[in-house]
Amino acid sequence: MMIMAGSWALNLFDRLHIGHHVLLDRLCDMRNPIACITDGELLGSDIEYESLIQPIDLRKKNLRKYLDSCVTTKHVDIEVITSYDELLRIKGTTTFLMFEGPCCTEIQEHALDVREQLSFVRDEVYLLKPVMAADGDKMSSARIRKGELDRKGRKLRGTSEVPRKLPDEMRSDLKVPKGQIFAVEDGPPEERVAANLHDLEPSIVVAVGDVTSETVTAAGYTPDVCIVDGITRRGNYDLTLDGDIEYTIYNPAATVYPEAWSVIDTAIHDKKKSLVFVEGEEDLMGFPAVLLAPEGAVMLYGQPDVGIIWVSVNDDNAKAARNFINHMPIIN
Repeated sequence: MMIMAGSWALNLFDRLHIGHHVLLDRLCDMRNPIACITDGELLGSDIEYESLIQPIDLRKKNLRKYLDSCVTTKHVDIEVITSYDELLRIKGTTTFLMFEGPCCTEIQEHALDVREQLSFVRDEVYLLKPVMAADGDKMSSARIRKGELDRKGRKLRGTSEVPRKLPDEMRSDLKVPKGQIFAVEDGPPEERVAANLHDLEPSIVVAVGDVTSETVTAAGYTPDVCIVDGITRRGNYDLTLDGDIEYTIYNPAATVYPEAWSVIDTAIHDKKKSLVFVEGEEDLMGFPAVLLAPEGAVMLYGQPDVGIIWVSVNDDNAKAARNFINHMPIIN
């Protein structure tokens, strides 16, 4: 397969963040721009939380969405490169755009320098300085995966929690409501929930799920934190919620990742109406919410065909949540 020359921005493009935006904006000003997702042996050595990197299809989707939103007359192609050999097969002089760093050095040594030796091409290589986050250290997908930063470079509260995955034998536990039920059969549950919240005035209210978050808000009570994923049991959900501050996390189905812990912790304590959008699923996000929220807080979640479940944050419920989390195997 012939791979055409042009201007190539080489990057992992995991958790598309403000640093990537700088790289892509620069790329859009170059000739024949190609945004190249690196994977496979181009990931580099000793990459932190490598198993938590987003799948290629999601990285391509997020790249396309951002590129289509840019004000540019140029179309930017997206390619995926997983081996040094593929870089060697690019025909003709090529411009490579990368951030300075260990991965960039490895790509240069294993492919770009070799291209010049074998093909006598004189590629141009532009190395960009890393983009700095709000804490003064450089932006990186690894720091987002660890829960140190969000995608806009904002400092998060951090976490010591490890990534975990729910085994099949524990899934049935989720079908049993874990709190007070506001049943559908008694009328719109969101109206009774909203009235209860106004009466009791809990310190923090976290709503998990699109329908729960939106219906409780429409009923007159805006939770402090809404955690949504744009999906319901019936398919995609056209969400109309927004927040004073918004976060995006990657958390696949049946997992709880460090960035979820850190963002939820930050959202609970940021003293704003926060919206947390999950790329993946929010089904397990109630467990971190119960463990991170202060005593006296409330976590709400929806149970299909049942209603809204009200979980008070107290010692008993926190112990139950911790026991559940601790029985989820760690993702190595």
